[in-house]
Amino acid sequence: MSKKVSFSRHIELQWLDSVAKWVAEGKEKKELEEQIDLMLLPSINCKVNRGKTRNQLTKLWFSSSDNIDSTFEQFAINTVKDSKHPDFLLHWGMLVAKNNFFADVVRFIGRREKHSDPFTYAQAQKKIVELYGDTETVKRSLRSVLKTLIDFNVLERKSNGTYKAPRVGHDIPSNHKSWLLQSLMYNQDFQSRSLTDLLDDLVWFPFVFSVSVNELETTWFDLHQQGNELILFKK
Repeated sequence: MSKKVSFSRHIELQWLDSVAKWVAEGKEKKELEEQIDLMLLPSINCKVNRGKTRNQLTKLWFSSSDNIDSTFEQFAINTVKDSKHPDFLLHWGMLVAKNNFFADVVRFIGRREKHSDPFTYAQAQKKIVELYGDTETVKRSLRSVLKTLIDFNVLERKSNGTYKAPRVGHDIPSNHKSWLLQSLMYNQDFQSRSLTDLLDDLVWFPFVFSVSVNELETTWFDLHQQGNELILFKK
């Protein structure tokens, strides 16, 4: 069975910020969709494409996912309520948890960034086609993710057509670390994983991510030491 492709349109950081704030304000679905349509109208003329973008935004911040506990989503919403501006890492965590295609593209980029290697679209396409199949939908979705990452300022497109991930190094507040680790557990459908494996995942390439034991939230994880490894079990 082929893997599901679920990133049909690029999204911009300012759109995500607005949607997160509206959801935190408690807007109902109809009002939220009307607000999003008005927001997107100057940027997307085609009604169909505008609808696809709106659906993608609401799936991230409004729609609950069957495999994701409501406490995960509520943490992000409450954090937005308590802040003046949504933190970029909340959008990243939502994307990792809810969109496998996005995460797989990011892992490819993280691998190149780890070795300071630029890459071409063709190289990215080759890797993603191996995972998702050689279809126009896959290729179009890949372009959408790359465009999104450029808007996020975690990817650059050079004049020679290559892409390069600059070393951004976003810091992660201590009280957000366990939440981000949960996002990866949901993405990979893990029930347990070593802390080392979670931190080494290339999906974190734009961040500086280290965790001490006392930063782990035990209301979300059971912690077990196995030899030299600390294993996290999702509650």
